[in-house]
Amino acid sequence: MPLKTIKRENNSAGTKNKSAPSLKNRLKISIIMIVLPLFLLAAIGFFFFQKSTSAFNIAIDGIVTDVIPVTELKDKIQQTVIPFNDFLETHQLDDKTKFLQLSNDIKESLANPIQFQEQNHSLANDIYRSAYLNWRNAHRIANKIFYEIDNQTVHISHRHLQDFYQYVIETTLALDKLHLAMQDIVKIRAQKAKSLKFDALIFISLVFLFVYAATLATIIFLNRSIMNPIITLEQWALSFSRGETNIKPLRLNSYREFEFIAATYSQLSKMLQDDQAILEQLSQKDELTQLNNRRSFLDHLKTEHVRHQRYNSQYSLIFIDVDHLGAVNQNYGEHICDLTLIQISKMLEDAIRPTDFLSRYDSDEFVIILPEVNEHGANITAERIRNSISEYVFKINEFKFGVTVSIGFSNIQQDQSLSESLQCVDFALQQAKLAGKDQVQYCQSKQFKTEIFKVNYFKESDLNLLS
Repeated sequence: MPLKTIKRENNSAGTKNKSAPSLKNRLKISIIMIVLPLFLLAAIGFFFFQKSTSAFNIAIDGIVTDVIPVTELKDKIQQTVIPFNDFLETHQLDDKTKFLQLSNDIKESLANPIQFQEQNHSLANDIYRSAYLNWRNAHRIANKIFYEIDNQTVHISHRHLQDFYQYVIETTLALDKLHLAMQDIVKIRAQKAKSLKFDALIFISLVFLFVYAATLATIIFLNRSIMNPIITLEQWALSFSRGETNIKPLRLNSYREFEFIAATYSQLSKMLQDDQAILEQLSQKDELTQLNNRRSFLDHLKTEHVRHQRYNSQYSLIFIDVDHLGAVNQNYGEHICDLTLIQISKMLEDAIRPTDFLSRYDSDEFVIILPEVNEHGANITAERIRNSISEYVFKINEFKFGVTVSIGFSNIQQDQSLSESLQCVDFALQQAKLAGKDQVQYCQSKQFKTEIFKVNYFKESDLNLLS
């Protein structure tokens, strides 16, 4: 989801709760309650107060000088992921260009580590180097994904997407670790500031008697109205950083500023869940027909074969190849060819049971797993499919034409391995092609074992994987 959408939704959430008090206003009131009595005694303790305040300001300025660049880098990384996600959805060149520009800026920033105030703080520099290496890997993998998209790869590598997001997360975590590492630096600077604590002790003692009541009341007020929401936000952010997806939406109805942060984090969590669902679907479904893809078929086949061997059940495989699909592509164009495959997919879905497993194996090849079906039942299903397609007249746009399919099937035997099962079905499909196409052929395991041939339709890599 684009960042603009998040801002719009957060603004709308804030509009609904205009009656919520402002944290800034409450803080101003609290500060006045403390500062006003101090102002009366400012002349008395001016010298001590000024000296102590200057020391603390120097320490704080040094901390901010180191922390702000790291915080800006984290914000820029979050902004960089947005055009990357947009490019995956829209394939717009502007999103790709924006991502590469921001990514290169991050690489350049990480390649030139911050010069920390304490030169001997090597741990912080090591963590900074780790963040640079992780982002460089994320940038490299993003270029691979862009290459796949630019070359119109049908399936974007799920592994590449997973690695990209992992490296982005690791980069952010490295910067978070850098914040923790800076605590050592804070301690060093705090020690320097404490050296002047004695000078301010006299002034603080006098002020304490006059402002004790107001300070105590203010602390109690701030703890109840500010710290509790901050703790809730911290716990929610910790769960979010661990990658937990079943997080309840964050609700903070105390101040408008907290409500905005809560709405932003909740929206980011929803975006993460949506992206994970999309990636899961892309890894299991064929983009054109929305059938199960080859990977999903292989996973399901392994499960079915294990059940077949454990419980001595039976199942059959049907392998379908569309005849002369190349002629349809040549005569009518690629778009008509795609619509033809979609129509064939729907006809196949209508011809099988809900318990059967249908998938698109390759461009013009489909495979069906029929649980608890013998060779007779598989033959009936195969013939029904062949007849329905051969008798169907495809009417797409102004074109009318027909196609046929060649089908091979086999009933998987108890002593057959997965690799042998696929080879047997492949053999049956070859026989259907050799018999003149628009045929259904059956492969018996005993007959198949006497034949010596090379598979034509199933991929050798799949056979090796299943063997």
